[in-house]
Amino acid sequence: MRVFPDIHQLDGIDCNVFVIIESDGLTLVDTGMPWLTKRVLAGIQALGHSPQDIRRILLTHQHIDHVGGLASLVQLTGAETWAHPADAPAIEGRAAREVPRGAMGLLFRTVLLPRLRSAPITHRVSEGETLPVLSAEGGLRVVETPGHTIGHISFYLPARKLLFAGDAVRSEGGKLTPPPAVFSLDMPMALQSVRKLAALDIDTCLPGHGAPITSGAQALLAAIGSAPALSKA
Repeated sequence: MRVFPDIHQLDGIDCNVFVIIESDGLTLVDTGMPWLTKRVLAGIQALGHSPQDIRRILLTHQHIDHVGGLASLVQLTGAETWAHPADAPAIEGRAAREVPRGAMGLLFRTVLLPRLRSAPITHRVSEGETLPVLSAEGGLRVVETPGHTIGHISFYLPARKLLFAGDAVRSEGGKLTPPPAVFSLDMPMALQSVRKLAALDIDTCLPGHGAPITSGAQALLAAIGSAPALSKA
């Protein structure tokens, strides 16, 4: 699905995988589940590009639906990878993965995580760093948005007032909502991250789940933070 002429969302993937098209190659934001890599590659080809055009992979966080295809894509393309230092060890297989609490956590440990391969992170990035993506417009800026995971990050392009939000928020019925508590490490922290995003000048929000919000995103973010049940969190 075309979001903008140079930004596309791949269809048929369990999380939103975005492709940024530039003259020097492609950048992916997140990768989908391990068993959906063929769909990612098919989506790249449908855009008129080859897998080898993938130069960079930006990871919002360590959850399997966002990093599951990373190992295969890196092996195939040699792409460089970016993630936050707090989530990088889990992605690389050097630390335990965060999983949901209770029965859902058991499902992750016994069924999902065994299908996940680790992959190297070539660049660890933190708050305020600017990435070499869309550099002609000033580059993507890293915004630390922890809570869903300890090292969750979002990517912000001030020149377009555009945010790749990952799972800091999700889109439902034209509104933005916080991440589900069952899948989040620390909900008060996650809600604080939403309020942080609401303070930025954001018009377009491209979340990790749900339809892109292409206008009016700042008001939707502010509405989350001002909700009575959340403002006490």
